[in-house]
Amino acid sequence: MKLIIKIIGIFILLIGIFLLIKPEIIFNWIADNAESQSLYIFAIVIRIILGVLLIIAAKGSKYPVFIKIFGYIALIAAIVLIFIGEKGFQDMITSVFPNIKGYTVVIGLVAMALGAFLMYSVLENKKVNN
Repeated sequence: MKLIIKIIGIFILLIGIFLLIKPEIIFNWIADNAESQSLYIFAIVIRIILGVLLIIAAKGSKYPVFIKIFGYIALIAAIVLIFIGEKGFQDMITSVFPNIKGYTVVIGLVAMALGAFLMYSVLENKKVNN
């Protein structure tokens, strides 16, 4: 289970790095797919998978309550996306998306911090014996 959290942490950390170095890769992909049903489905499925994995793997971490909270937030986000529907999701993307480009550095740093926290939460404590 710790490996799952490490992999999720690495993935989120890499997204943060991409947002700092080459944000246009992520933004162009989202813009190109904003009107497609596949982005809507992808957004829901990723959140459900992420949420379930974090909730299941939380007990193997140093901070199980926080990891579970992140998992529940991901599941709640998936449920909200389901309730707003595909059209509502597309409207949200097209209206919010242009406004967040100015915050790319902040979003990237937060993603990197979250990814690093997830990885740290499952690191083993190495005790040095003298």
